[in-house]
Amino acid sequence: MKNYRLHFIRHGLTGANRQGAYAGRRTDVELAPEGIRELLQLKERYQYPQVDVVFCSPLTRCIQTAGVLYPQAELQVVPAMAEMDFGEFDGLTLEDLGDREDYRRWLQNSLTEAPPGGESMEEFGHRVAVGLSSILAYVMKEQVQDAAIVTHGGVIRAVLSAMALPRLDPGQMMVGNGRGYTCFVTPQLWMRDRVIEVAGVMPHGAASAAVLNPELAALLEKADQMARGEKA
Repeated sequence: MKNYRLHFIRHGLTGANRQGAYAGRRTDVELAPEGIRELLQLKERYQYPQVDVVFCSPLTRCIQTAGVLYPQAELQVVPAMAEMDFGEFDGLTLEDLGDREDYRRWLQNSLTEAPPGGESMEEFGHRVAVGLSSILAYVMKEQVQDAAIVTHGGVIRAVLSAMALPRLDPGQMMVGNGRGYTCFVTPQLWMRDRVIEVAGVMPHGAASAAVLNPELAALLEKADQMARGEKA
C-alpha cells in the first residue's frame, strides 16, 4: 500500500507575532513585509519539497505564505485547519490580559476551559483532528504523494502532541514562522491508530523547526509561568 508525505508549515511572521499578541482564527492579519522577506530567505537557503497540493488555513497569513512558497501549486482551503479561537482574548497581549481573572483561570485549565466566546484546547484538538482526517481522505483517494499543509503554530502543536510519533519535547513543538515538520503517513497505521510519523524538520536542511521570534517566545514563557501560578 502506498505511503504519503505531509509537510506541515507555519505561516510567515505577522505584526501580531511581533507584538506578542494572541492571533487566533478571529485575527485575520496579513504577513508583515519582514515576514515575506524571511520566507524568501528560507526558500533560498533551504528546501521546501515539491508538492502536488497545498492544503491551507482560510486565514490571510496562511494563504499569503502558500503563495510565496508554492506559487504554482493547487491550493485547497481547509477551514478546520484555522488557528484556535481565543474568543475575547484574540488580538490582545499579555499586558492587556495579565490582570484578568478569566485569563488566569483559562491558562491553568486550558484543556477544558474555553476563553470567553472561544474554544477549549479539547474542542480545538477535535476540530484539527477532523480537518486532518479530511485531508488524508483526499490524499489517499487521489493518491497525492506529497502535500503541504500551511497552517498555524497551534494547529501543528495539536497534531504533533496527539496524532504523531515519536512524541516530541514541548520545546520542539513550538515551531517558528515558515518552519514545521515533514511527516510520513502509512495508511495502515493511520486507519488503525490515527497516527502519523514525524520524519524531519521543514524546510529540509534546517537544523531546527523551533526558532521563535523573541516576542512570541516571551509571551509563551510568561503564560506558562502564570499557568503554574507564578508571577510573570
